[in-house]
Amino acid sequence: MTIKEELQAFFDREKEYLNLIEKYEENIIFFNHLLKNGHEEDVEFAIQIKTCKYADALIQKGYFTKASKVLDEIENDLEKIESQSKWHEIYSEHVTFLKGVSFGLLKKHRKSNQYFKQLIKKQPINDYYIGWYKSNKKLHIDKILNRIGIVALCFVLIFIVLDIVKIQVLKVPIIIEAIFWITLLSSILISFVWKKIIDKRKYN
Repeated sequence: MTIKEELQAFFDREKEYLNLIEKYEENIIFFNHLLKNGHEEDVEFAIQIKTCKYADALIQKGYFTKASKVLDEIENDLEKIESQSKWHEIYSEHVTFLKGVSFGLLKKHRKSNQYFKQLIKKQPINDYYIGWYKSNKKLHIDKILNRIGIVALCFVLIFIVLDIVKIQVLKVPIIIEAIFWITLLSSILISFVWKKIIDKRKYN
């Protein structure tokens, strides 16, 4: 059995993410040689393992920065088979998806949605891509409004405490209290309404 056949058998069989990562990195010189000097079939083999096994395993184990670097490498690798392989489009789409997932898990929701927009443009009825896109939109608005709401809530609690202990020297004008109450309630309401709008939006 050749090295290629042994590796194919391993990656077809193995499911543990850490084992997949370790096996790829143990044989990284072999894979890099295939990607650099291999024939089309060998390049396809290496890209498939690097994308669907190695990069995916890195993301699953939380190595997002490392995965991002690997995915950039794969994009360059894909250029070698762009005009000749039936697998180019499939692997390219998977790389785009993994980039979107990686940035989403890094809480870079706007960056993540740049990739999911590309995917939805190609597949406007793919509920999985749309679900990720909508989730990113919700989390992004939450990140903004939650900060505003937390600040407003802190001030509201301070006002309540001051009122309870009757500290007249620090008496806050009623208009100031009203502004922070309105800000707090508005952040909650806007977040709720915005999410409803996102949920109802159609992409096909």
